[in-house]
Amino acid sequence: MARGLAGTDAGTGAGTGALERVEIVTRGERRRSYGAEDKVRLVAETLRPGETVSSVSRRHGICASLLHRWRRTARGEAPSRRVAQPALLPVRIVAPDAAPAPSSPPPIPADVAPAPIEVVLRNGRVLRVAATADAAAVARLAAALEA
Repeated sequence: MARGLAGTDAGTGAGTGALERVEIVTRGERRRSYGAEDKVRLVAETLRPGETVSSVSRRHGICASLLHRWRRTARGEAPSRRVAQPALLPVRIVAPDAAPAPSSPPPIPADVAPAPIEVVLRNGRVLRVAATADAAAVARLAAALEA
């Protein structure tokens, strides 16, 4: 049986017995900058037959999304924005002339029996009431059952 690193049973599960190379990348180095000549050379390399952006990025240690961005810039495309810029909209506040009348629930047809409403209380109890039950009475009943 292949054993993992440091004598533990941890491994890749491949069962080859070969140790894998582990590379630890730290953020100690400063951000690299690329000149225009480098960008042109790398973008041109991605355009060669049989080449992919992924293979060029791996070969040169560059993030693939950076190469994609340089390719879009080379094509003259505008950079895409994922988040829309905030915009201010005009708002006008007006005082209501009269309070709107409370709307009543739509009438239930006589030939259809209303389904009961189930209310699950915080303590786990279930309260089943008719759809035509008074809301204030149901609220009082729920408060009494939760106490």
